[in-house]
Amino acid sequence: MRDLLIPAADLLLGARCAGCGRPALTLCRTCGDEIRADPAVAWPTPCPRTLRWPTRVTPIAAGDNTDLLRRVLIAWKEGGNTRLTSVLGHLLASAVVDHARAARPVVLVPVPTSRRSRRERGCDLVDELARAAARLLRQVGVDARVSQALAPARATVDQVGLGAAERANNLHGAFRLRTSRSLNSRDAIVVDDILTTGATVSEAVRVLSAAGHRPIGIAVVAATPRIPKDIPEHHR
Repeated sequence: MRDLLIPAADLLLGARCAGCGRPALTLCRTCGDEIRADPAVAWPTPCPRTLRWPTRVTPIAAGDNTDLLRRVLIAWKEGGNTRLTSVLGHLLASAVVDHARAARPVVLVPVPTSRRSRRERGCDLVDELARAAARLLRQVGVDARVSQALAPARATVDQVGLGAAERANNLHGAFRLRTSRSLNSRDAIVVDDILTTGATVSEAVRVLSAAGHRPIGIAVVAATPRIPKDIPEHHR
């Protein structure tokens, strides 16, 4: 009975669908059905050299950061609707699967969350997202773990409103290796919620590569619409 009373109470208190605003705990059935994983390559333009050399570290996004998915991500990230972590975890898992190789265990490495963001949101959202995805992957037979192998090395400014070059400068040297113990004998995949210019994931790739653990790929929930789905011709 308690399991029924809690959702009912939430609805009475005004819980709304993160997609359309209708009464719902997380997403209404219509919005839930509309959010479908459609993993695709999402190279940023301009593409950071770190992602192309010495080997390609291909970014895969489960969808575009537009419309319904964008509203859901905002509700999760800025609105504090952590119930959406399970929904978004499904999307991230679908992007990871595109990188997984037969019989090879993987380790998901979340991009570090700043201390400021942890305080404001009360948790490490990207880490929780990665763990939700890893649980789903294990259920379908992928040997997946999560490692907080990276940590903030210095403070950065808010990325909102910054261009590609400004973001790259802001993030360069912002991460450090916390541990490499859990990276051994596993394919490392950098994970994040949204890919915009690629500056954040590129810095994560740079630090891991310098430590001898170059990732096999990047997986994100969504990529911004200005990012093409194919690698630019001049980068091939």
